[in-house]
Amino acid sequence: MSNPLLVAVAEMLRRPGSHRELSIEVDVEGLATFDAAVHGPVCLRLHLESALGGVEVTGSLSAGWRGSCRRCLAPIEQSVQEDLREVFSSAPSGDEVYPIKGGEADLTPMVRDCLVLALPIAPLCSEDCAGPAPDAYPMNPLAPPAEDRPKDPRWAALDALRTGQ
Repeated sequence: MSNPLLVAVAEMLRRPGSHRELSIEVDVEGLATFDAAVHGPVCLRLHLESALGGVEVTGSLSAGWRGSCRRCLAPIEQSVQEDLREVFSSAPSGDEVYPIKGGEADLTPMVRDCLVLALPIAPLCSEDCAGPAPDAYPMNPLAPPAEDRPKDPRWAALDALRTGQ
């Protein structure tokens, strides 16, 4: 089975200004951060355009992801969509350009980089998630001020130092 993310660009490199449209749907296995993992197919809508010595890739990427809420640990299933604009070159210089090897551009590193950066660092099931124990640990910014809540007796010694008692 051939890799759908391995795109032949040799002919495009011979004709600067040529372009090509691609629609690819592919599974990316094992791509995850600490709190979120890609799930299901990744859909790419790409426009490739040849320039001197390389190919510019623009378009969009969309994928589903699963994770757990950072406050209440409820499972979350959402999607992410990102715009792409990357350059592939036969003679890459630095880390900002992806290589073209043997007349083919491997889109896999670009897709992985984009997805990892698009996944949430600390996902929330909703902005107003109250957390696992909202009475004991309120997450609501409109909650009563700390002075109105019962004080934890373990901090009494430090409170005494602060007030000078």
